[in-house]
Amino acid sequence: MINKFRSIIYINYSPYENSGKILDFLLENFEYVFLFSLGFYNITKKKKLNRLFIYHRGKLKKEYLMFQLPVSQRLVFFLLPLRSFITFIQVLLYSFKLKKDYGKIGIFFTVNGFTAWIGNISKIIGLVDKTVFWVWDYYPPTHENKIIMLMRRIYLYFDSVSLRSDKVAFINNRILNLREKSGILPKDRNFLIVPIGTDDFTNLKKRVADSVIIGFIGVLKKSQGLDEVFNNAESIIEKFPKAQFEVVGSGPDEEYFKQRALHSPLKTTFHGYLEGETFNNVLKKCTIGVATYQPDPSNVSHFGDPGKVKRYLSLGLPVVITNIFEFSKEIEDCEAGVIIKYGKSEEFADAIEKIMSNYKQYQRNALNLAKKFYYKKIYPEMFNFS
Repeated sequence: MINKFRSIIYINYSPYENSGKILDFLLENFEYVFLFSLGFYNITKKKKLNRLFIYHRGKLKKEYLMFQLPVSQRLVFFLLPLRSFITFIQVLLYSFKLKKDYGKIGIFFTVNGFTAWIGNISKIIGLVDKTVFWVWDYYPPTHENKIIMLMRRIYLYFDSVSLRSDKVAFINNRILNLREKSGILPKDRNFLIVPIGTDDFTNLKKRVADSVIIGFIGVLKKSQGLDEVFNNAESIIEKFPKAQFEVVGSGPDEEYFKQRALHSPLKTTFHGYLEGETFNNVLKKCTIGVATYQPDPSNVSHFGDPGKVKRYLSLGLPVVITNIFEFSKEIEDCEAGVIIKYGKSEEFADAIEKIMSNYKQYQRNALNLAKKFYYKKIYPEMFNFS
């Protein structure tokens, strides 16, 4: 356990609950973990969204299915205020029940501005002792879609007031600096930089790079940059005739990408949404990970820390990545992968060829970079209240 706190409420959106092994860290360090798993994109038909999981000493003891308003994909942003209000009410009601059953809760922890606001309300009314806001995102207040732009501006309000949480950590300097420039950071506070962590790499077997197997894990939406793989499929096959593409995940543009794969010379397998070791087993067969996000200024990934890349590095996968992340520079400096420009067709296949020509060195560099961000080393400071 960390300090005096036995219990923690943790809220995140599916499928990111254990990004960077954060849920595993909480289960290892708190006697009770109350996980609110919320749905945004309907990423899988097999999984009920909006659930409360109660863990005791790392073991799942109870599960509650919470109400979720059925929403078609095109109405997601229109009905976001109503869905958020329902989330607010449900989190408070279940938190009252948790306090009644388990006593006052030590920490309320989340990665989202709106749910961090709920955490501060929970503290005011005596449900929790401390609040921790791990700031993952920045949503630019401009967008071509007026509804999305309005929702982002409302979210920025919740984000700004939530910066008064007891402890605030940012995943990189870029999103911290953006808030400094906007003048919304409290002047009397110090803030942590805690990036997304990497997995346990101690039992990893060395990969023999005798073929090109490209791996992707994440939500299937166009901003994630899968088009870049299909756009360059012919040049990839020209250099590596037996190359394959393994895709783990689901999302709003899944059918679009499946149609692209049907007309692509690159053999592509869609595994759908997988959990735990299942998706690790797919990635372990791969030789290169891709994170070719689109460089659109409204793409929120530009401001984040790529959890999928940390997963690739943990598995010893060198990365082909676009230069939209602050973390991309780390990849380049450590020679754990290759940066390409989005839309430069000749660069993608060349990047794969460069990695494969010196694969052992790139794999070794990927693992060394992963060790720098090992989750057990970088997370404790967020929850340490002296």
